[in-house]
Amino acid sequence: MAETGNRGESHGSNTEASICVHSVPPGNMQMQPLHFLQHCGSCNRALGQEADIYIYKGESAFCSIECREKRMRTDNARRKRNHPS
Repeated sequence: MAETGNRGESHGSNTEASICVHSVPPGNMQMQPLHFLQHCGSCNRALGQEADIYIYKGESAFCSIECREKRMRTDNARRKRNHPS
């Protein structure tokens, strides 16, 4: 049997909790555009609203898988140069 707290709540292994947080910005607060989504981080091509966008590390957007992979290869080479094993 589960222990009972001082308000009659049941405490034990069968308890569940759900948390839902809903936040709405104040009316005078405008959402800022995500500038990194405007141009490819490799070839600088303009990224359209209807085109697929490829994201890398959550901070760089690319027009194609090839452009994203080019940046990934560059980052990996830089990381190996700065931190040789």
